[in-house]
Amino acid sequence: MIHFVKRFLMVSVAFILLATLYQPASGQQTLNDVKKARGLDDADVLSAVKTFMPRGGRDEYFAFVGTGNSGTMLVYGIPSMRIYKYVGVFSPEPWQGYGFDDESSLMLKKNSPDNRIYKYGDMRYPALSETNGKYNGKYLFYSDGANSRIALLGLDDFETKQVLANPHFKNCFPGVAATENTEYVIQSSQYPAPWDLRSTNVSDFKSGVTFWKFHDPQEATESGHHIGRMIKEESFTLELPPFTLDYFDAGRLGSYGYVVGLAGKDGKNYIYVIDFNVLEGLNPVSVNDAPVITLKDAVGANALAFIEIPANASKVKVTPDGKYFITAGDESFVFDFAKVKEAFTNKTFVGNTDGNIPLISADAVKHGSINLGNGVVDFAFDYRDNVVYSSVFEDKKIVRWNYKDVKKEGDVTLTFKPGQLMIPQGLSSEPHSNYLVAVDKEGLLDNFPNVGPVRPNLQRLIDISSDDMRDIYTMSIPQANIYGSVAVLRTIIKPIIRYETGTNTRTGEISRYKTVAGKEKIEREGNRVHIFGTMIRSHIVPEIVEVNEGDVVTFHLTNLERAEDETHGFTINTYGKHGSFEPGKTASLTFVADRPGIFPYYCTEFCSALHLEMEGILLIRPKNYTGPEAGEEIALTEEELAEYKKNYEDKIVVVNATQDIINGVVQWLKENNYQNYHYVNALVEDALDQLGKATTSKENYERYANEGKWRDAFLWAEQYWQYQVKAADAGLRAKELLTLELEKEQ
Repeated sequence: MIHFVKRFLMVSVAFILLATLYQPASGQQTLNDVKKARGLDDADVLSAVKTFMPRGGRDEYFAFVGTGNSGTMLVYGIPSMRIYKYVGVFSPEPWQGYGFDDESSLMLKKNSPDNRIYKYGDMRYPALSETNGKYNGKYLFYSDGANSRIALLGLDDFETKQVLANPHFKNCFPGVAATENTEYVIQSSQYPAPWDLRSTNVSDFKSGVTFWKFHDPQEATESGHHIGRMIKEESFTLELPPFTLDYFDAGRLGSYGYVVGLAGKDGKNYIYVIDFNVLEGLNPVSVNDAPVITLKDAVGANALAFIEIPANASKVKVTPDGKYFITAGDESFVFDFAKVKEAFTNKTFVGNTDGNIPLISADAVKHGSINLGNGVVDFAFDYRDNVVYSSVFEDKKIVRWNYKDVKKEGDVTLTFKPGQLMIPQGLSSEPHSNYLVAVDKEGLLDNFPNVGPVRPNLQRLIDISSDDMRDIYTMSIPQANIYGSVAVLRTIIKPIIRYETGTNTRTGEISRYKTVAGKEKIEREGNRVHIFGTMIRSHIVPEIVEVNEGDVVTFHLTNLERAEDETHGFTINTYGKHGSFEPGKTASLTFVADRPGIFPYYCTEFCSALHLEMEGILLIRPKNYTGPEAGEEIALTEEELAEYKKNYEDKIVVVNATQDIINGVVQWLKENNYQNYHYVNALVEDALDQLGKATTSKENYERYANEGKWRDAFLWAEQYWQYQVKAADAGLRAKELLTLELEKEQ
């Protein structure tokens, strides 16, 4: 002991001396100290202040960006540029169990042509749902260019709800557009290919544009969710000749009903214009069991025309007021929708292109054009009338200009080459301002250390609140190949914090596998085993599951929590299964028990001080097993009985002490009228529910104690205490939450 004390004193003195030797000559305590030490000027400090989010502060916007070939989406805030969440969309994402639990796996599998889960996607340009041309904050859509899929995400819980395979295209343009009331979600092919999956004939090559019919139910599901759906049977695809198709946009307000997009073939560049209101009235044919409007019928109905443009363009977008559409190129063109509609009405065409598609003269419908520099990539609309910002890649500039007057208004020179641009709500009829986000695809290391040849993509936040535009923040995004993004006013989105107990979060319905406390069970039919279990701090029920080698096993688990942010994870060691269970969620995990042995299962999300108690055992008996079966009583020795008796008596002391805590909490909650506070009341109901389920356990341990069956008495007392712990934990959380509510009222 003396030796230990001496060593402790020597180490302490050494640390004190080191701290003295390496103490800075002067502390950086003031703002001026920090500025001087880091070489900052007032503009740097102002930039930092504009992106700083104080404790208790909230970002003004939620932004959504696809990670390209990673097949996931991330959510970040503006102006803080903090990443909030990664969401699995087209590829598995283990944190939330996406593509691992049965519900999400089924969703990903059933719409692939070969019933398998693709492990990547190519998602670049998302679209938000709209009402009257304005973002409504309810849904988000993505296209998978690599695997010809389209996805729907719900923004009440930031989760993927639907993934569909395009019935015609072998590849898609990795972007989507929504009509002004989200009647349709639009997706196009990119590279022409045969629609017949077996054809190798070049003459069968086609292109097309799919109009996915979208239904948004007015009534919530049983779980309280409003979940929209794309309806394949009510959707249709417009057949086009084999053009390479690129970026497109949907008209709004005065140009509602039209879609404009980029097309190219044999060195020629076009804008296609589609009147989908006319297409709706045509009779489709069936191709691959899905409706198709033939090219001949579309041309005959005057629903389609092309505009030839003199040079390649990288984007075409409709202005917020719907009066114009603009292309991005070294010479950017502004086209007048009123003139285009007049050309359709009067059939003032100047010839035809492939497939007898009529051509509209660009000069006849052009409002104007402007040369902005070298390598114009993208543009974004401001809230100010007729103002647009264009990225000029080679010149390292962002140029602000007026698309009605077709005149430059200003520019900012950058340290990087800007690519894709986004202004919050900029693709709606109600753009906002102050911020512009520019993609830096080259990942220049002006203020980032080298992390090897593969570098993160960067998002640059540009302050456009005044004429003096300024690059104020650089955000790195790992595991991503960034292109376009969208952002919506944060307060428009109404996220939930818990599900109704038993919710299948992919459908919004109450799962048929919902399990409540006290109803846990194991069902077997032949080699098929279903475990109906529950999860709540800090217990997984059942704790022991016994199956046979070769059994097909499914864990159906329900998170019984009602508290906020009480997610539980679930994994079985070395069996490669993982699930994420948010409060109220029910999900399933299926696997073949193909290896005998003992395999722990446990909660993978830290959930409370008793997190490590959330574990159980999966026992897989080998083939031809001849040992005792589950539940078979084994004779105990006198010594073992005495030990169980002592364990039982010790446990009763703990049970009584825990009950005293519960009684005290209940008394305090009653005195402070807990029932008047919704979330507090829910937690108290949770606690009382746990105690209600414990009645049988109490009766059992008392009966077995009276019979001298100390092993059974101890096990049932342990079970009763587990219920007490859950009740106490919920009660203490209710007390903490009620205390905060009462403090707010003072």
